[in-house]
Amino acid sequence: MKPGLRDMAVDKILTQFSVAYRNENLISDLIFPVIKVKERAGKFAKYGKDNLRLETSIERAPGARARSFDYSVSQGSYACSEKSLEKIVPDEFAENTDDPYDAKRDAVLFAIDKIWLHQEAALADYMASTVNLTQNVTLAGADQWSDGVNSDPLDDITTARETIKLNTAKHPNVAVFGYQTWRDLIRHPDVIERIKYIGLTDPNMLQKAVADLLEVSEIYIGDAVKNTANQGQADSMSYVWGKHFWLLYKAPRPTLMQASFGYTIKDMDRQVDTYREEARVGDVVRVRDSYDQTVVDSALAYFVKNAVA
Repeated sequence: MKPGLRDMAVDKILTQFSVAYRNENLISDLIFPVIKVKERAGKFAKYGKDNLRLETSIERAPGARARSFDYSVSQGSYACSEKSLEKIVPDEFAENTDDPYDAKRDAVLFAIDKIWLHQEAALADYMASTVNLTQNVTLAGADQWSDGVNSDPLDDITTARETIKLNTAKHPNVAVFGYQTWRDLIRHPDVIERIKYIGLTDPNMLQKAVADLLEVSEIYIGDAVKNTANQGQADSMSYVWGKHFWLLYKAPRPTLMQASFGYTIKDMDRQVDTYREEARVGDVVRVRDSYDQTVVDSALAYFVKNAVA
């Protein structure tokens, strides 16, 4: 017999543990900052570019009315959906594990990893589509940044920056690299030539130097990996973010009233609950999360597909 709602209990300790745990390899929440909302589904305003329209005349003669103007407002929408995984922890495992092992805690960790990986891969797949991000270029052959002789990555990134600025009036402030793209860019002769006198001694200094070179405040390197093999088959490992590059604008303070590439909208905090399954002689640990990854304005992003070979 399946448990009812009355049989489930939120485990405060495991919930607090799940909130504190953070996989450093994941960047989706950095690209799409989290915004908390009360309703599971809702709408937000999307303003047009009417504030950028140059009026032919705004002079007012004495006694005359001021020139009137209007602006367009459309609606964007979000719909949070729950993502949830559960794992049975047999009594035999729970009773026979010693520190530093904890069977229920380990179940929470694995569930969180899988939920976060799903979130990461979903955003990476969306952003790697030239249908979704129409401001894009696909590189091939000698134009790819892995060709240190013929390619010109700084010129490609300048094109991306100017495209976003011209179409939105926003200076892009975030650069996103797939791990392999980052690896090849920092080895490119054009980049080495521009930063060779800085005296880099650690990876953070290198990242800051490249950020300054690209005129962005933040660099995110997607080095998460995924296993796409079916259960029981040989592992098939690949990088979640592929061999791509993105330039984008992210609002400094996340709010639905601020222009930004996108947000992760959450209607509930992650929680862990447990329930008893006597037929299986164990406790089931379930991790629940609810969110929607919402694109606010795709014009605030530029996609370089297959940046490296």
